[in-house]
Amino acid sequence: MTPNATDDSDGRHATGEERPRYAELNIGDEEFVIYDRENHEAWIQSTEAVPVEESC
Repeated sequence: MTPNATDDSDGRHATGEERPRYAELNIGDEEFVIYDRENHEAWIQSTEAVPVEESC
C-alpha cells in the first residue's frame, strides 16, 4: 500500500449521521480498495471503480 492512500470519508460521522457501510480507499497508482466497514475481512481491490448504484 502506498503512503498516500486516501479514504472517501466525507466527515458525516463527525456530525452524528450514520456512515455508509461501504467505503472506497484510493491506494494510489489508479488502484482502489472497496471495503465493508462492518466486516473488515470483506474487501475488493481493483484498478477500476464504479458507484455501488451502477453495479447492481
